Amino acid sequence: MNRHPDTNPEGARPGTSRAPGAIRIAATLTSLLLTCATVAAAEETLQPVADPGPVLQDLQKKMSSLTSVYLEFDQERTLKLFTEPLKCEGVMLIDRPDQIRWETTAPYQSILLGNHKSVAQFERTDGAWKKLKLGFPQMLKRVMEQMTLMHQGKLDALTRDFTISVATGRVAVVTMVPRDESVRGMLASLEIWMQPDFSATREVVMNEPGGDRTRIIFRREKRDVKIPPGAFDQTKPLDMAAIKAAVGDGK
Repeated sequence: MNRHPDTNPEGARPGTSRAPGAIRIAATLTSLLLTCATVAAAEETLQPVADPGPVLQDLQKKMSSLTSVYLEFDQERTLKLFTEPLKCEGVMLIDRPDQIRWETTAPYQSILLGNHKSVAQFERTDGAWKKLKLGFPQMLKRVMEQMTLMHQGKLDALTRDFTISVATGRVAVVTMVPRDESVRGMLASLEIWMQPDFSATREVVMNEPGGDRTRIIFRREKRDVKIPPGAFDQTKPLDMAAIKAAVGDGK
């Protein structure tokens, strides 16, 4: 078994839960996962947008036409207990209407699968995938739910669950603060760093109340690809090698 602790977006090992119960979040912007660059602009160069409404409407139009997204990402988990960030890399798949797969490919291997009905976890053990019986990381479950809802262009519930601000400049940043106090106990804010014209996302930053944070930096994407059967199977998920071969001719 090849396992690396504290490198998933919740900072918990796969199969553990940091908070009891699941508070369903209706929608956010984190499935605008359409680019592969690292944000370089300084935050102080950004100018706040007085009314984020038109921005959200534009994002809804961009997302509602997509059928599927394939993304490769680098993740950096910054913890106060460590001097260097914990790093991993992986692949994310989103398919309409509500399927999502979050797979870590290095330095360890794990799969998180979700839809509106259920979620499942797997880890690679002795060359085979083993389904875990323990709880699903709650923060990551929420983020996955938010990604699928945004991918469908469902932004009407966004303002009910988050206080939203937008800033623009050399990049565009949408910052969302959960309205629910219990959610804020795990996720202080969520930042989506995008192209200046809001056409694509560069990275997502999850800030936690204690100062820890996770950055997910997107380095490759394919849109409207045909994801093969079995990719979201919560009993025996298709291996990533077969998925990559199938989506290789995507956009």
